[in-house]
Amino acid sequence: MNLPTILVLVIVVVCFVAALVFICKNGGFGGECTGDCSSCSARCEAAKQQQNADKH
Repeated sequence: MNLPTILVLVIVVVCFVAALVFICKNGGFGGECTGDCSSCSARCEAAKQQQNADKH
């Protein structure tokens, strides 16, 4: 392996590690989204209704 190949591998590894750290610091792989969009929409709609009820 020559120097350019090693540099490319190091850059790829650094980017991969940075991505993993970013994902872990922002809620992990699961996070809020479970893949069920209707459940997320229902939760957001309920929150909006609660905010509107609190304003009145």
